[in-house]
Amino acid sequence: MFTLFLVVFLDLVGFGMIIPVFPFYAERVGVAPSSVIFFLGLYSAGQLVGAPLWGSLSDRIGRRPVLLLTLVANAGASWMLAYSDTGVALAISRLVAGLAAGNISAAYAYTTDITTDATRPKALGLLGSAFGMGFILGPALGGLLAGSNEAEASLARVAYGAAGMSVIALVLTALRLPESLPPEKRRQPHADRPGPATYFARPHLRPLLVGTIIIVAAVAAFQTTLALFLAEHLGIGPRTLGWLYGFTGVISVAIQAGIIGRLTTRFGALGLARTGAVVAGIGMAGIPFADTMPPLLVTLAIFSIGSALFNPSMSGLVAATAGAHERGGVLGAYQAAASLGRVVGPMAASGLASGFAGRTVAQLGPLALPFLVGAVVSMLGAGVIRPQARPDVSGKPVPH
Repeated sequence: MFTLFLVVFLDLVGFGMIIPVFPFYAERVGVAPSSVIFFLGLYSAGQLVGAPLWGSLSDRIGRRPVLLLTLVANAGASWMLAYSDTGVALAISRLVAGLAAGNISAAYAYTTDITTDATRPKALGLLGSAFGMGFILGPALGGLLAGSNEAEASLARVAYGAAGMSVIALVLTALRLPESLPPEKRRQPHADRPGPATYFARPHLRPLLVGTIIIVAAVAAFQTTLALFLAEHLGIGPRTLGWLYGFTGVISVAIQAGIIGRLTTRFGALGLARTGAVVAGIGMAGIPFADTMPPLLVTLAIFSIGSALFNPSMSGLVAATAGAHERGGVLGAYQAAASLGRVVGPMAASGLASGFAGRTVAQLGPLALPFLVGAVVSMLGAGVIRPQARPDVSGKPVPH
């Protein structure tokens, strides 16, 4: 488990390095500020295709080959980003990176392979903390490599660094990560391969997937608008933005690595997922009204707490619905649902910002709308999570 944690952590560090510099990168090659959010959504479009593909393939050939292949692709996408000097090249690099990032479904499936129902919430929380730690170091490192001066920022250097992180993760996987899915537990070649639509048709799984789309769309609208909003309203550049992402990552790690297992035992995965969605919405709603650093930190902390409660709880609920031979496919469908949310969210945010350009919302400007709308959507999404099977404290479905 520790090796998988390191692999995911290093890969997410590389991804996180791109986050605080990408908006400036895109504008430098001629992408309009209002379109940057759309370009960020292309990454999730690739992930939407890649997640069910890699998850289902890992059920058939094993988790390790899928992780190796996608880490190679991820390193190549980051290298491509360093040479992207047009909007088309930038779009291709983000799509390829998103396709490769679909390997997260294989990583989650690997975790469920090596855990029991009792140990799974804590293990999924630990895996989630790898994401959080990636967002602690990644954006901070990306901001440091880029520099604080937007006009002189070395954005290609950040892309090279991200590629290097994926290469290190690749070597670690090749040398230290054993296969978790033995041949006798794999889906047989002649067996039907369910697609994401098949999983959406399952009554006990559909509310979880639909709720994921709604809530992740709201969160994605928040995340992809944050850099532009803070740059416009508080004059925050890449380096400070990197530290802010690191701050949210610290909170996420503290919850997911430290207490999520105990919280799940006491309150249940379903209750935590719903609570997380509501708390994250409260944090989103506060961002437009944070006009100085202290209130900004408070609202980001609230959002981070909600997100840290929601993510491992929802993945645990989804994983509990699957057998060993289909966990990759089911978790791939879950990641595809999340990716669809990450496509819809940025596009909706871009539409809101562009449609209300030149107007103000309570004197906050058009970029405040994605936060306010996202807050409402996230809270409403909490009510959608109504699985037909009643989960127990571990997230395992049991009869009514």
